Amino acid sequence: MLTKEQNELVTRAGPETPLGKLFRRYWQPVAMLSDIPDDAPLEITALHQKFVLFKDEQNRVGLLDLHCPHRGADLSYGRLEDGGLRCIYHGWVFDVNGQCLQQPAEPPGKDFCRMIKQKAYPVEVRGGMVFAYLGEGEAPAFPEWECLQAPDSHRFVVRSRERCNWLQGLEGDIDPYHLSYLHLALPGARKNMREGNAGPTYEFFRFGTPRMEIERTDYGVRIYAMRDLRNEAYLRISNFVCPNVAVVAGSSDGDGYMALWHVPIDDEHHFKYQLIFKREKEIDLPAEIHQAVMQWDPRHPDKLPVRNQANRWLQDRKEMKDGWFAGLGHSFGLHDNWATEAMGPIYDRSKEHLGHGDRAIVGARRCLLSAMEEMAEGKEPPFLIRDGQAMKQKLTEIVVASLISPDKDNYKEVFYQQHLAATKFAAE
Repeated sequence: MLTKEQNELVTRAGPETPLGKLFRRYWQPVAMLSDIPDDAPLEITALHQKFVLFKDEQNRVGLLDLHCPHRGADLSYGRLEDGGLRCIYHGWVFDVNGQCLQQPAEPPGKDFCRMIKQKAYPVEVRGGMVFAYLGEGEAPAFPEWECLQAPDSHRFVVRSRERCNWLQGLEGDIDPYHLSYLHLALPGARKNMREGNAGPTYEFFRFGTPRMEIERTDYGVRIYAMRDLRNEAYLRISNFVCPNVAVVAGSSDGDGYMALWHVPIDDEHHFKYQLIFKREKEIDLPAEIHQAVMQWDPRHPDKLPVRNQANRWLQDRKEMKDGWFAGLGHSFGLHDNWATEAMGPIYDRSKEHLGHGDRAIVGARRCLLSAMEEMAEGKEPPFLIRDGQAMKQKLTEIVVASLISPDKDNYKEVFYQQHLAATKFAAE
């Protein structure tokens, strides 16, 4: 468990908090590209701050502080014209870099316009997601994840608004043990495994408690979970990538993975960006869209899913007898949503009683706490790389596995010898 002071450190992400400063040292997803209207700016909130996001007449994406540096008007009400975003209060225009281009009320010949620059943030668009660097100084190299570079046919993104602290969501995604209970399909449900988002490998969850081991890495934590089958073993390897990314096998059956970013809106709400990626096969887009709409409306992420806290997630006690163990339907995303939101807005981890099965959770927390300590000492936090080529090489260390092995004991050797090259993260 954590002390109350440590729990505050790992949950509070305001601009002046240690965690907030840590988050701002990394590229973070702040919106979907499809969110941005072609003819209007958009107000967004991330990490306790409000911004205006827009596309100019050349289709360049800009992210600026929300309030005009002239007299504080809200720029999200502005007009898109003359090379940028025009404040409707006094007509000042700002480009995507924050440079003021026009000040209509100033006399001709004055250079006051050149001296004014609104706070702007570096932006990169990848995989239909808008990433931003919200920290001070030069941005680190952008992590060119394989899943972000893949064709649209091999990638699908679901974003949901989670009504709880970001760490509750993140810890649910890196916890291998809950798969044997929360997502367990009983015999009646296993007959129709393809009905939901459960691939064939999910049938192995019923084989009970996995043997677990974690490794501290340069990027965060690598997590091994080995389940003994009859004559073989099922190995899943997932990852915590500092400070707020989970990379897991999902329903990929070894062909790809899921990458999940948990980005605080404030301390009691966060956006979960879930990117589903397949390396060889194309994504079954109609099925994925159906699943997303049944859970969270991609067009309206603030809208509650059909199953939610207000209706106790429509838990069905009859289904619990021979359907899904939790009685919460077949959506794994909604199973996880129950687990994290039902804890309350910010869970008090000083009340926990952790065991062997929580090693991944403990490892991730220690990584976060040590990263904040290192920053306080003036050191760079984990996986913060300035050189693009070096970043690409480091990404190859983040590996996801979902495989059957005849060797029940030497699972690390099986992983390194048989699977590392096939599942490396960075594109060739």
